[in-house]
Amino acid sequence: MVSVIFYKKNNSYYRIECSGHAGDAPAGENIVCAAISALVINCFNSVERFTEDFVSSETSKDGITSLQLKENISEKGELLVRSLEFGLNEIARDNRQYLKISVKEV
Repeated sequence: MVSVIFYKKNNSYYRIECSGHAGDAPAGENIVCAAISALVINCFNSVERFTEDFVSSETSKDGITSLQLKENISEKGELLVRSLEFGLNEIARDNRQYLKISVKEV
């Protein structure tokens, strides 16, 4: 299962973490995992390219991909992250067994 966690502080996104594998098909044929990855990577790249909100992104040895944002991100950054959350929720609607989305307010 893929897990995506959106971290918020004062109702503003500041970190996104994505980990796991959908496991809906053999490696190389896993369209759910590919769709999730495409959305996440596009969002991370778009935040870096089109906003001043980017702080860092990384992929750890255990497969956790994360994006760290500035506190109180811009309207553009907020829109890009909300678009990611929306797209992932659309995937999860028909694939709940493969994708878990969480929002954690700290």
